[in-house]
Amino acid sequence: MLKEILLLSLLIPISQFAFAEEIPDYNKPYAPISFNKSIYGWTDKVEITIFAPSWNTGKNLIDSIGGDPNYSVNIYTNKYQLKEYKLYETDPSSGVFSGEIILTGFTHDVDGDGVNDTNPRTLGNGPNGGYLQNDHDSGITISFEFADGVILSESAKIEWNKGELQIIEVTEDSAKIKLFDIDMNLNPESVDTVNIDVFSENDSAGINLEIAETEEDSGIFEGLISITKHDQSSGSRLYGLPDSQITAKYSDRTLPKPYNINDNLDIFAKEIIVSDVPPTERLTMDEFGIFAQNGDPIDELSVEQTGMIFSKVKNTLDYIQEFTYIVQIKNENNDVISLSWVTGQVIPSQELGMSVSWIPQESGKYTVDRFIWNSIKGAMPLTDGVSQDILIK
Repeated sequence: MLKEILLLSLLIPISQFAFAEEIPDYNKPYAPISFNKSIYGWTDKVEITIFAPSWNTGKNLIDSIGGDPNYSVNIYTNKYQLKEYKLYETDPSSGVFSGEIILTGFTHDVDGDGVNDTNPRTLGNGPNGGYLQNDHDSGITISFEFADGVILSESAKIEWNKGELQIIEVTEDSAKIKLFDIDMNLNPESVDTVNIDVFSENDSAGINLEIAETEEDSGIFEGLISITKHDQSSGSRLYGLPDSQITAKYSDRTLPKPYNINDNLDIFAKEIIVSDVPPTERLTMDEFGIFAQNGDPIDELSVEQTGMIFSKVKNTLDYIQEFTYIVQIKNENNDVISLSWVTGQVIPSQELGMSVSWIPQESGKYTVDRFIWNSIKGAMPLTDGVSQDILIK
């Protein structure tokens, strides 16, 4: 019988016996465990890899580990555990075993509507389709019984994150709202949505915009708003004029320490609506004149006489514009001896007469500088400044 066995072994190529290592060496346990991330969100997808060449038993077989209660793979958080979770070899003879689970968080209302938005549960056998609950700011651990009494393990953190909000690609007609918050990736196998408030200087009520995840499991959300100069805000359309500010607000209710589990924080992003028209081409200013208080033109202004410094302002654009008409008067030493302004609003194609008063106290030569700005605070010129010399007798 022994001769027959020896003869049979000689007939089989030796390479067929050299495809696998021996059964695990108790003295040299080697089975590195790795995660696809170092830190996970509370409802993240966790990809697990264990490199265990000793557990590769067949050249053309897809082997598994973990399903045996004696050599189990266990996955657990603080209070919850998936026992004997089975992982499969990625390829025949690779010795690399993988699987995944989905963290399901805990009961929590993420949007403040009084309804819990999570479905905590723990179930599954592997290699995929496993679900595992976790607590606030906890961790996840994988343990693998490599051999009798030899248990290897690896851990990763589970944390909430503070969201980051942006307004990008802003033009007169549109803007993109972008949110980075992996905590709102509540279902890593589908596209989630988040609601953002967006308002402008011209419409403080604004709109509530639903933005969607760029792809499942990304934790990045985007949405587009259209900007109108003529219509009311509605849906994804926001009323806002060029050069005014738009603001997006996101209420984050999944905040990292030192915040409390019940805390919430409003996160803002702000940008200016960029106009296609250069600022100094949006209004025109013409017809310099000096008038008496009764409206009659004055050819020459005298000391102690009240004069009204007059200009015509015209709107060249197709939307209402607010402006400030500014008059600055300097003496021969270039000292400013008078500065005054008046504000106004002009509808499309409208022309308005604007004036400020001045009472000269001394005779001499003066320079009158006239400006049109969007406001005193904003100080953005809407026309080129114009200067005019006048003589006071």
